[in-house]
Amino acid sequence: MKFFLKRPRLFLCILALLNFGVAHFINKLLGTPWGWQETHLNLDKMPVLSDILAALQFALFAFTLDCVFRILVIRINARKQKRQIPAVLVQAGTILIYALMGLLGFILLYDQSISTLLATSGAMGLAIGYAFRDLIADVAASITLQADHLIAIGDWVEYNENGNLVSARIKEMDRRYVTLETNGDLRMYRIPNNRFLALQFTNISQQTQQTIREAILQLDIQYNEDRILEVLDAALEYVCRNTPEFTGWFRNYVTQVQTGSVTYKIRYECASDYSNNQSRHLVLKSVLRFLKSSGINLESSILVQSVPSLHSSHFPPLQNVYPFGILKVLSEEEVAQLSENATSLHFNSGQQIIRRGEMADSMYIIAEGILEVVTYKENGDKVILATLWPGDCVGEMSLLTGEPRSADVFARDNAHLIEIHKQDLAPILQANSILVERISNLLAMRLAQNEKTLSLANQQEVVNERRESLAKKIMSFFSKL
Repeated sequence: MKFFLKRPRLFLCILALLNFGVAHFINKLLGTPWGWQETHLNLDKMPVLSDILAALQFALFAFTLDCVFRILVIRINARKQKRQIPAVLVQAGTILIYALMGLLGFILLYDQSISTLLATSGAMGLAIGYAFRDLIADVAASITLQADHLIAIGDWVEYNENGNLVSARIKEMDRRYVTLETNGDLRMYRIPNNRFLALQFTNISQQTQQTIREAILQLDIQYNEDRILEVLDAALEYVCRNTPEFTGWFRNYVTQVQTGSVTYKIRYECASDYSNNQSRHLVLKSVLRFLKSSGINLESSILVQSVPSLHSSHFPPLQNVYPFGILKVLSEEEVAQLSENATSLHFNSGQQIIRRGEMADSMYIIAEGILEVVTYKENGDKVILATLWPGDCVGEMSLLTGEPRSADVFARDNAHLIEIHKQDLAPILQANSILVERISNLLAMRLAQNEKTLSLANQQEVVNERRESLAKKIMSFFSKL
């Protein structure tokens, strides 16, 4: 059948010839091209050739009408990329065509009146409808869901279940069930069409505008709310820049003040077909990173420390931010040893932190604020090469190899930085030589990943070469102490 539907004109010509051939044969046999005019079926006699030909003519009529209907649907769907006629509606149309042709054939072949037949079929229809009411309701709901284009396979929908917002993708649809795959646990659920239609669901994949999502955060009231809002703004900007599904719009508010706590609402805009759970996960994960980097603990009532005391607080910022940079290869004991002499610095917005070409043997880890790595065109216009976020480090090549600074770095916002010096890191590297190899590998991988033109195979080759070169430079530089 699919072979013929790919050649609709040829197929329709063959069907027309078949109908003409059957009518011509009946005309020669009975003297009329319409077989039902010269035959009469009843249950008391066996059917003869004319009866069979008349029934065959009705069946061929029904088949021809069904094929014409399906070919028209295929052509319509081929022209319309959106809001196509669903398969379940085509199947319903096929059933209706055969039912009407069967009813017409029964009336004409058995010489029944339409009124008698409708009365009999009405009573039978009520009985059948009651017996199969659930099936009929599910089929009708399936037609509604697909004909009105409420859902389609692959769409993301959200609905409330026992007071919880559930996010799920439509995996399958048939006459009776909608199959869903939830975003959180990736489990499959089959819901009857009639029950699914009754759900208060939202098809977020079909929203014409981007979706506004929300997250709630509660912090101790002793933290400065302006500082918290700055940290939240930086976290949301980080997510928007690094996740294409986020549009870049976000707002952070203080929404409630209670005894001992302040509630912050985080609102952000992302693609309508992007999972609600996944978007909230990315936002809250980034918020936690930025809060920890700033020395703000969610379970603590400790006051926000002034800048000079940051490195000696009960929650040392270095121990909060080191997992995000090259120092993550160190153990907690080694980080604690390094933090004893680490220096906390404050830079105002717009202040230059690193000057290209100057000699130095230290690096900075961002505890709070945003930095920009810049260069300049020949006409003096500034070009931003990179944006650095809380947890990122800058100047590590000067710390590890003694090379001059390679770029100018400015504080875009008020920033708190932790400075690590060569003489403080040297005892740790000398006591554990394997750290040199691990740090070299991290640096080599980061450098290779920044070169976007490299293929994956070339990246690994470049990593191996640079790791060996960097390890030699680091060991040579630290041996001079």
